[in-house]
Amino acid sequence: MKNEKTPLYLIDAYGLIYRSYFAFMSRPLRNAQGHNISALFGFARTLVSLVDDGAPAAGKDGSLLPKPERPHCLAAVFDSKALTFRHKEYPEYKANRLKAPDDLHAQIPLVEEMLKTLGIPSLKFDGYEADDIIATLAKHCQREGRQCYILSSDKDLLQLVGQGTYQLRPLKPSKSDDSTITGKTVPQRGLPYELVGPDEVKAEWGVGPDKVLDLLSMIGDTSDNVPGVKGIGEKTAVKLMARYGSLDSIYENIAGIEGAVGKKLAEGKESAYFAKKLIALECEVPLSVKNIDDLSIETLNRSAGASILLREGIRQTAFALDPKASAAGGSSPQTGDSPGAVPAKDTTPPDSSLLGKGKYKLILTVPELETIFERAKNQKLLALDFETDSLDAWNARPVGISLSLKPKEAYYVPIAVHGGKSEFVPPETVKSLLEPLLMLKDMCIVAHNAKYDYKVTRGWGIPRWKCSIWDTMVAAWVDDPERNNYSLDSLTGAIFNYDAIPYNSIVPKGSTFDAVDLEKACEYSCEDADLTMRMKYYLEPRLIRSESLKLFETMEMPLLPVLAEMEGAGIKIEPQILREYGVELRKELKKIEQDTWDLVGHEFNLASTKQLQEVLFTERKLKPGKKTKTGYSTDVAVLEELAREDPVPALILRNRTLAKLKSTYVDTLAEMTGPDGRLHTHFVQTGTATGRLSSRDPNLQNIPIRDEEGRRIRQAFVAEKGHVLVSADYSQIELVVLAHLSQDANLIKAFKEEKDVHRMTAALIFGISEKDVDSRQRRIAKTINFGVMYGMSAFRLSNELGISRTDAKAFIDAYFATYSGLSKFIESLIKKAETQGFVSTIAGRRRYIPTINSRNKVEKAGAERIAVNTPIQGSAADIVKTAMLKLDGVLAKTKVPARLLLQVHDELILECPKAEAAGVAKMVKTEMENAFPLSVPLRVNVETGQRWGDFH
Repeated sequence: MKNEKTPLYLIDAYGLIYRSYFAFMSRPLRNAQGHNISALFGFARTLVSLVDDGAPAAGKDGSLLPKPERPHCLAAVFDSKALTFRHKEYPEYKANRLKAPDDLHAQIPLVEEMLKTLGIPSLKFDGYEADDIIATLAKHCQREGRQCYILSSDKDLLQLVGQGTYQLRPLKPSKSDDSTITGKTVPQRGLPYELVGPDEVKAEWGVGPDKVLDLLSMIGDTSDNVPGVKGIGEKTAVKLMARYGSLDSIYENIAGIEGAVGKKLAEGKESAYFAKKLIALECEVPLSVKNIDDLSIETLNRSAGASILLREGIRQTAFALDPKASAAGGSSPQTGDSPGAVPAKDTTPPDSSLLGKGKYKLILTVPELETIFERAKNQKLLALDFETDSLDAWNARPVGISLSLKPKEAYYVPIAVHGGKSEFVPPETVKSLLEPLLMLKDMCIVAHNAKYDYKVTRGWGIPRWKCSIWDTMVAAWVDDPERNNYSLDSLTGAIFNYDAIPYNSIVPKGSTFDAVDLEKACEYSCEDADLTMRMKYYLEPRLIRSESLKLFETMEMPLLPVLAEMEGAGIKIEPQILREYGVELRKELKKIEQDTWDLVGHEFNLASTKQLQEVLFTERKLKPGKKTKTGYSTDVAVLEELAREDPVPALILRNRTLAKLKSTYVDTLAEMTGPDGRLHTHFVQTGTATGRLSSRDPNLQNIPIRDEEGRRIRQAFVAEKGHVLVSADYSQIELVVLAHLSQDANLIKAFKEEKDVHRMTAALIFGISEKDVDSRQRRIAKTINFGVMYGMSAFRLSNELGISRTDAKAFIDAYFATYSGLSKFIESLIKKAETQGFVSTIAGRRRYIPTINSRNKVEKAGAERIAVNTPIQGSAADIVKTAMLKLDGVLAKTKVPARLLLQVHDELILECPKAEAAGVAKMVKTEMENAFPLSVPLRVNVETGQRWGDFH
C-alpha cells in the first residue's frame, strides 16, 4: 500500500469550486434555507470520489494502470487574497475578470470548513497563486522521483506535465444532485477524469509540455488579461513552434518571417516576453511543507466531514463518506434567523419503516399469483412494474411483472424465458388475471412512470384502464417541481439513502431483460415495485400537507391515460413535404454563408464560436458584451444587439435559426414516423416547474408558432384520408388569466367587451382613441402586455423595440398607471412569496422559490420574475389540462369518432371524419371555453382543415 514514493495528488481548489458552481448555474442546488450549495456539492462529490474510488494513474513507463489509484497524500491548493508578484509587475493582471457572485464566495468558507474537519491539508501562500504552489510541489516530487497528479483544467499547469507529473482533467459533470431539497442523487460513481501526460499535451496543443509556456506567450491568456502577440492565434503559434522550436528561435529568425505574421511578431516581441514572464510558474514558493508525506490523508475524520455535508443537505455524498452518518441530519435543520431564509419545503424525513432492504419472492405458479391479486383486490391497492424487451412501450413484449402489496415486500412473475430457463407463468394467464383488476373503478394501481406500464398493457391488448392511477414520478414532481431527476433510483437514493441495483449492471449491453438470470431478474424487478410502493407511502402525506393531493388525483392522474392515448394515436406525416423544404433550406443556408463571407472578405466556419469571435470583435471591431470562459459571448441576445450596427450578426442569427430548424425538424421528423406513417411524440408531465406540458422525440413545443418557417414544417402534419384536423387555440390565455387574478378593471373590461386588448392598451398609454392607434403603437403595447408577466425591464423593452431606455421606461410607467390593478397584484405576489416561500396557481399547484429573499440582486430579481410568472403561466396550464380532461370525457360519453392528437402550448389538435367536423368544432369550443370558471371569459379560436400548417 503506502511506500516512500506514494504519489501526491493536488486539487486546484478554486478551479474545482468555480467549475462546480457554474455547472449548475441555470438551476442552482440549494439547501433547506435556500442558500446556493452548488460549489460545495460539486467539490465534495469530486473529493469523495477521488478519495474512495481513486483516479486514472500511470505506471513507471507512463502507461495507464489497469486499476485506479487511491491517493494517500493529497492537498487542496488555494489562491491567497493578497496581491501576487504578477499584480505588482502588471497592475492590469486579471483586471478583466468579473467579480465572482456573492453566493459563490459564500461557499468557499464551507469548502475550507469541510476540508479542515476531514483533515485534508489546505495550502495557500501570500503573494503567490495556487498554480505556483502546485508547481513548487510538483517539482519537489520530480526531484525525488515521486509521481504527482494535478486535478485541474488550467492550461497553464500543462507546463508541469512530464517526469511523473500528470494533469487529471475533470470531465464535464453530470447535472445531478443529492441534496434533500432538490432530491437529485449521485449517479453510480465512476472515474470522471482524463489523464493528461506528455503525449496528450502534444496531441492537443501541437507542442510538448516544455514548449507550452512559449506557445502561451504568443497566444496570451484572455482570462488573465495577459495580451501576448496581437493578431497571433493558436493555429499560427503552433505552426511557428513546429518550424522554429521555441520563442527564442522564432525571434532569432524574425527576419525570415515575411508578411503580416512577421510584422505582428516584430511589433509584439516585448509583449510576448512580458507574457512569458507572467505565465511562467514560480517553482520555489517558500512553503512550510518540507516532506510530501506530511500531506498524508491516511486518518480522515470521515464522520465529522459527513456531518458538515448533512448539515448543508448533501446527503448521498455524506453517506458515501460515512455510511453510519445520521439520516436525521439530512433534513437540513432550520436556523430560524439566517439571513434571507424563507419557510422551507417540507423536510420531514421518511418513516423508518420505509428504510432498509425488502423481502422478495419469485412467483411461478398460477395459484400463488391468484392469491396476490385477490389480496390486491381486497385492499384496493397494488404497485406494479413491467419488464419488457423494448423501450417502445406500445410495441414492447412483456417478459415479467413485479408486484407489491405493501412496502418492503414484492413478488416477481416471469412471463417469458429468462436466461435460458423455461420457468414462467403463461403470459395469457397473467393477462387474464391482471385485466379485471385494471377494470375496477375502486382499484388503485401504483407505478413509477406509470404511462409506460399503461402503454405496455394497451399494446398487450388490455383496454383502457378504469382504475385510478398513482404515479410516484408525477407525485414527486408535484411535490417538488424543481428537481432535475425524477428517476426512481434518484429519488430513493436521495430520500431513503437506498442504492438501487443499476439496470446496466444486470442486463448485458445490447441484450434485453429476458437474458437476465431468473434470480437476478427477481431481485431487480421486485426492488422497483417495492421502492415504488415506499415512494407512495412517503409522498402521499407530503401532498396532503402541501394541499396538493387534490391537484394530483383530479388533474394530473386522470390526464396520464389521456396523454398515453394521444401518444398512441400519433399524427400523420407527409415526409416528401419535409424533404422538399429541406432542399430549399439547404440552398438558403448556402446563400447566407456566401453572403456572410462576401461581407467579411474571407471564408470561415459560421458555426465556430472561436472563428466568429475573431470576425466580430477583432476584424470588424464590434464592441463585445459579456465575457465567457471561451471569450466574448456570441449568444442570441448579443448578436441581436450587434445586428443594429453591422449586417454580419444578423446573417449569423438567420443561419442559426434555419440550421436548427433543418437539423431538429426538417431532416429528422420524417425518419421518426412509425410503420403506420404517423409521428408519435412523447408528452412529458414532469418537464416544467410551472405545470406546462412539454414533449420530446420530437419536441413539438419548439416549432415556431407564427413564423413562415414553422408553418412550412407544420404543413407536413396532415389528417388521414376522409378526415380533417381540428385546431382549437385559446386566445391570449395568459392575459386572460392575468386579468382574472389581478382583477384590474381596465383589463377585465377589454376582455368582456371582446376588444383588441393590444389596441386598447396602446390607446390608453398614448392617450388617443383606439381608431387612431397605428401598428407601431400597437406593437409597443403588445410587447408590454406580454412582457409584464415576465418582469420586463425598461432595458429589455428598449432592446426589443429599438427605442431609448428613457422612452421604454416612460411606456412602462404609463402602462402601470393605466392598469393600476396589475401593479398592486405584482406587489402582492412578491410579498406573499417572500412571506410563505412559494406561489400557487388557480388549481393549487405550488412552486417554491428559495431565493425570493436573496441578498444577491440578480438572484432576487430572477426570483421575483418566477413569483409573478408562475401563477399566470401555471394557471394557464391548469386550464389547458382541465380542457383536455373535459374533452376526453365528452368524446368517451358521446362516442363521437374524434380523438385528441396533440397539445402544443395553448392549442389542441384533434382528428375526426369530415362529416363530423362542424359538430366536433362546436363541441370543442364549448368545452374549452367553459373549462374553468373565471371572472373573464375564455375565448377559443377553432379551425378545421387538412393540414396543421393551414391554421392561424
